Amino acid sequence: MDVKLPHLGEGADSGVVVGILVKVGDTVKKGQILIELESDKAVAPIPAPAAGKVVKIHVREGQRVGVGQ
Repeated sequence: MDVKLPHLGEGADSGVVVGILVKVGDTVKKGQILIELESDKAVAPIPAPAAGKVVKIHVREGQRVGVGQ
């Protein structure tokens, strides 16, 4: 399963990764926070949409990511 950045709210289409809270090999539960993303308005926790195992992380701290990425 790939995790895509969900819609963040009105007027917010991207943000900067300020924290990655999992590592490769971790088992995660549905709803567990994976990353923290800072937008123009606030820092938002991004949860796992389903349970699973982290096999690869495609973003790094400080990287700007957009909705759907």
